[in-house]
Amino acid sequence: SPEQRLTRPLSGMFHHTPFDSVAYAAFDPVRSAKQLIPDPAFSAFPERVSVLASSRGLVCLRGCATGFYYVANPLTFRRVRLPYQNRDHRLDADPAVVITFEDDEDAAGAVGLGAGFRHYHVVVTYQVHDGVWAVESFSTRTWDWRVGDDICAPETVVAQSGVGARGRAFFRTTIGHILCYTPETGCVDLIPAPQEVEGRKDWEIGEMEGNFCVACVDQAAKEVAVLYMVPGDSADQVTWAWAGQFHANKMGYHDRMTLLRSQGAAEVVMWDPLEQLVLAVDFDGRVTRSIGPLSGGMYYSDFIPYVNSYADIYRNSES
Repeated sequence: SPEQRLTRPLSGMFHHTPFDSVAYAAFDPVRSAKQLIPDPAFSAFPERVSVLASSRGLVCLRGCATGFYYVANPLTFRRVRLPYQNRDHRLDADPAVVITFEDDEDAAGAVGLGAGFRHYHVVVTYQVHDGVWAVESFSTRTWDWRVGDDICAPETVVAQSGVGARGRAFFRTTIGHILCYTPETGCVDLIPAPQEVEGRKDWEIGEMEGNFCVACVDQAAKEVAVLYMVPGDSADQVTWAWAGQFHANKMGYHDRMTLLRSQGAAEVVMWDPLEQLVLAVDFDGRVTRSIGPLSGGMYYSDFIPYVNSYADIYRNSES
């Protein structure tokens, strides 16, 4: 069922290397074998690619030479090149990208569209010029791109911060707001981060059990808090509900650790650059799984969370 798919724990993290290639690091599971994928560098693609986003088993990549976007399922070894976008997303820029599936409540009838296919959107935010951002999104329903409202914002959208949840795309900004894009309407909203984030320099957004969430660390008290967004009548009328809070002593927290985006199960994900470990931590503050240590510094810590699944990349009656 979709609920079970939503709450699968993280399988691993994509990241990039100084050699301009993609790498994949799988979590060490407690019991079963590591969940590996056949071609983690996407070397079978017709051009060199970079990974920009992942959600529910699907991965969005961009051709480094052409600027084409691709959607792939690395577990099933399937991929599709999307039609070329309408706007110039600039090859030299770092677009922020999200794959977001249509809201489960609205898309309950979509379950029968084929083996594991759910309609989704690929949402791209990119800088037009200083202080102005644009959004363009691709829909599997129309198989085409749609240009959204321009965003006048003094802050910068953080490229590696995109999260898909509840049918929307969310991005963190440098000033402390959360940019929310609704693909069905093309509307863009700037949502203030929850009050609990104020004054805490380490906070991150994510998706847990289908909810859009914010995690933050009180570094002085060594406390980690997680809040779920409760949507209001409009995208900018949101409230926040406590989901969990724990002391970070059990996990050996130190102030060089940073939060990473979460996806799937209700767990906090952290990067420890000293030990070169990615840690999955439950709401009791226990480390349940880890990745690493990553070797030799030959990697970038631009981690993109990945939950493996057999989700189809498009509806194909012959597949």
